[in-house]
Amino acid sequence: MSGQFPQWRLRLLSVFAALIVCILLYRIVQIQITRHDEYLQRAKDQWHEKITWPARRGSIFDRNGVPLAVTHRIYTLGVTPSHFLENVEAVNYVADLLGHSPRRLRTTLPKDRVYVPLSRDLHLTEDQVHQLSSLHGVRLDSNHDRLYPFGSVPQRLIGSINHSGSGVAGVELAFQSHLAGANGWLLANKDARDSTFHLANAPGRRPRNGGDVYLTIDSGVQSIVDFEIQQAVERYGARRGVAVILDPFTGDILALSERYADAGASVSNLPDATALYSVSCIYEPGSTFKLVTHSYLLEHGIATPYSVYYGEKGKAAFDFGTFRDDHPHEWLNFKESFVHSSNICTIKAVCGSDTYDFYRYIMHFGFGGRTGISLPAESGGTLRPPKEWSARSLPSISIGHEIGVTVLQMAMAYCALANGGELLSPRIAIGFHDGKGCTRTELPVVRVRRVFSEKTAAMLKEFCREVVVKGTGEKAAVDGIPVAGKTGTSQKAGSNGYEPGKYIASFIGFAPVAKPRVVCLVLLDEPTYPYYWGGESAAVVFSHIIEGINLSTDLIIGEPTWEVAVPEERVERVERVTVPSLLRLPYEDAEALASRNGFTVESNSTRGFVYSQTPGPGTLSERGRTIRLLFGPSRAGAQAKVRVPDLVGLSIREARRMLLSCGLKSRVKGYGIVARQRPRAGLYVQSASAVMLVCNSPCPVVQRTKLAHRR
Repeated sequence: MSGQFPQWRLRLLSVFAALIVCILLYRIVQIQITRHDEYLQRAKDQWHEKITWPARRGSIFDRNGVPLAVTHRIYTLGVTPSHFLENVEAVNYVADLLGHSPRRLRTTLPKDRVYVPLSRDLHLTEDQVHQLSSLHGVRLDSNHDRLYPFGSVPQRLIGSINHSGSGVAGVELAFQSHLAGANGWLLANKDARDSTFHLANAPGRRPRNGGDVYLTIDSGVQSIVDFEIQQAVERYGARRGVAVILDPFTGDILALSERYADAGASVSNLPDATALYSVSCIYEPGSTFKLVTHSYLLEHGIATPYSVYYGEKGKAAFDFGTFRDDHPHEWLNFKESFVHSSNICTIKAVCGSDTYDFYRYIMHFGFGGRTGISLPAESGGTLRPPKEWSARSLPSISIGHEIGVTVLQMAMAYCALANGGELLSPRIAIGFHDGKGCTRTELPVVRVRRVFSEKTAAMLKEFCREVVVKGTGEKAAVDGIPVAGKTGTSQKAGSNGYEPGKYIASFIGFAPVAKPRVVCLVLLDEPTYPYYWGGESAAVVFSHIIEGINLSTDLIIGEPTWEVAVPEERVERVERVTVPSLLRLPYEDAEALASRNGFTVESNSTRGFVYSQTPGPGTLSERGRTIRLLFGPSRAGAQAKVRVPDLVGLSIREARRMLLSCGLKSRVKGYGIVARQRPRAGLYVQSASAVMLVCNSPCPVVQRTKLAHRR
């Protein structure tokens, strides 16, 4: 019938309806039974969020507890407009904190948004955090910021961290596993608008904070070395200046300074912009390498201190080439050839030696391999095997050419001389503290091997002493302190041979001679004529550094020329007690703690928190001694204001130390006594600002004397 619904359409509709029912049933079974767990987890993910709870990165301190890299908590401040604008107290407090007017904050705040961030990277006091947390409609999210309060330590040594908080250079990278800690997490809920809110007693895991690292660096010694190297780079027109101070009996690096004449020189010839020249770059050491050659000849009985050689009046033609001395000499004994740095006499002494034996002896000192210091990108230097040597190689290597060494390798060789013949591995860290500050791990002193006998060490010490008394290193002498060392001058090698007019001047020495406390290496890269001899420039810098350390620290004590016997009954026994740690305490607490332990305090300020103290925590001192405190601002350093002291009439050294104690930097023009300063005394400037010191010599006689000394 034409009016009836066709049967095939009815059947098609029934099949379609049955198909839909089957699909729905299949979907229900899938959601509720077969993939129930998967969909349940997806649902939870939509209304739960796992928020990272960042761990606090450990701090880096020097050996006396002075902070070199610390982590500060910073905050992101945000509000929920619907609740915040109803709270007059909250609006007024936040507007005052951000430097806005309440009216402007009300008019500019978008009212149709659930959450609005107002400011990031805020440094807040504990009172401000407590006050903001109690305000309705205000939200604080905390994060960590890395600060480097002591600016004189090379940034390449301390290193840096990337955006994710991981170390990328220097100590930050070397001790990443200890400093980083482990992040925790918190579970938060999200509403339909995707806004996150925290629940009380929500599941989570607390972070494990990173541990602290205590370096071998002494900030007091570091500031002295930094100042002298910067002055040397400017005075001698050098491209680069490097100095390393070490303890010869432990291998501890007490100071490491690298200064550059310009920014371009700081990155050229380096593996990357974060590398340390002292660790990563090589150079030909010149005559400072004669320590290895002379010790080899003495140890193997090839020469004695009184073996005699003819110096050929400064020029000698051998079968393998012509060699020259800077000064002409005739007959010299073995000791005098070292003292006057005669290349010709050294070559004559070493010629005929077994090349493989000499090669093994050089490797015995650690050349050609890494020293083992806990810093990234260390170079092992270059030392070709004897099968690749030419007829000229043995004499060239014996006087410090055709071999590439690092600053650290040469410094450790002279540490072996100073301590009596033992080669040590350099140490940059003393130990670690865990994240809770309870457990301390000490890093051991690593003794590699004995490289020569104590008898040979004693003879070579005498050789080095004569270098300073009447040899090429006379300008390294220090009044009241017997010092010893060796000068070195080497021409720089390029891709097409040695580069004319480009030299490296160096001096390596130790003080005092009988019981060395420090080994100091000074290197100047491309100083101008006539300062490219090590005895004319690097030796002078060495003298200034040793004198500064002796006058400003307790590290070096001059050897007395006689001893006075004191009857035992007349010896006054002084009670010595341990100096307490006052670090990170406010002034009132620091003063109270010092008083309870029998000390008084002296400080540059009474505001902020202690970031340095002298004497350092844990040292033994007499009761009643004054502890010198340096305070850092409690808020961001850029917001702190300090008063410029009066520096006119002071020496450069005295003025610079006074500025350091006030948290200011210095720039020096001229030499002698401070005649003028900019800014003038009494003005308030931002912390870490630089003060220009314009200096003049006090009289013409002094001026002439200083110029003669510089030459």
